This record gives sequence, structure tokens and C-alpha cells, in this order.
Amino acid sequence: MDDKRILQFKQMAEADPTNELGHFSLGKSYLERGSHKDAIAPLSKAIELKPTLSKAYQLLAAAYDLSGQRDKAIETLTKGVRVADGQGDRKPRDEMATMLRDWGAAVPEFKAAALGDAISSTGAGTTTAGFRCSRCGRPEGQLPKPPFKGPIGARIFASTCQSCWREWIPMGTKVINELGLVLSTPIGQQTYDQYMLEFLQIEAMEAS
Repeated sequence: MDDKRILQFKQMAEADPTNELGHFSLGKSYLERGSHKDAIAPLSKAIELKPTLSKAYQLLAAAYDLSGQRDKAIETLTKGVRVADGQGDRKPRDEMATMLRDWGAAVPEFKAAALGDAISSTGAGTTTAGFRCSRCGRPEGQLPKPPFKGPIGARIFASTCQSCWREWIPMGTKVINELGLVLSTPIGQQTYDQYMLEFLQIEAMEAS
């Protein structure tokens, strides 16, 4: 993981300590770099700021486990499964449940096993065959069209539900203000896109 990117996330977290995206992204970056113990504090902070941030539980559990704290990892995953299940965030819920099973730990009973299908069958939002939001895992509520032109807009359309996109809008404003980004410049737009894809949990594309 590029140290420059970690420094950017540190800057964002320090500029606004209440911004969970900065802490989440910093912790994720540490984890990807192999700095497992360093990832624990920012991921814990992200959960403290937004207890419903399902993916943060999964990453924090991985950081604990890779730091030799399996008991802490299991405790975090167990709570994360319940949080994700309560929101209908099926993708992170199922991934965390798989981690628990692989470790021989008990998996909490799901209460929202068919939540996504139930909502979809009512016709709520736009549903496309094969669509599942990359951030929350729900199969419904796809955006009616790409939010803007270009390959990134197309990728967001294919991977993001309306609810998660609405969450990004005010967060995107925070990113611009806290980092002082000038979107008319290539570096400003590139940095903004990087944070947007991070928030929406879409893998960065080679070409944007």
C-alpha cells in the first residue's frame, strides 16, 4: 500500500476526527499494507463513530486475527454479523459468518435472511438481474442511470444502490472541503474519485 495514500487518509481523519470514512480508509490501507496492529485503532474509531458500518467489523476482525488476537476477532465478527443482519447488509454479513465458521466459532442466527428478496419482490427501487450493491450487498434499489458520464459513472451504476449513493453525496462534500480539493485539476479529481470508490467499496479501475 502506497504510503502517500496512507498519509492522505491520515490527513482526512485528523482534519475531521468525526468523519468515519477517513478512519475506515486509513485502517483498511494499513491492513492492505500488512500493518495489522496499526489498522486496529482507526477501524475501531470508525465503528465508534458509525456503529452500523458493517464492513469495518470485518476488517477489524481480520486486523485482530492477523495480530494474534483471535478471541478479539471472534468477538468483533459476532457483533458485526448481528449489525449487518439487522440492516439487511447481506454481503458483509455472509462474509463474516463464513470467517466465523472457518474458525470453528458459533454464528449468530440470521433474522434478515430473506430481507433483500422480500424488499425486491415488493418492487421497491429498480432491480436488475444479477445486481447487488458492492457496499451494502442488497440486490435492489439500483440507480436509474449512471450518476455521470464515463467509465467510473458506469461502474457506480453497475455496483451501487440509491441509498449508498445518497450517503456518499454529503461525504463527498466533506472530502472536498477537508482536503481542499480542486476538482478542475487532474490530481483533485483523481483524489476525489479515489475516496468515492473507497466509500462505495468499488475496486479502483486501472483506467478512469
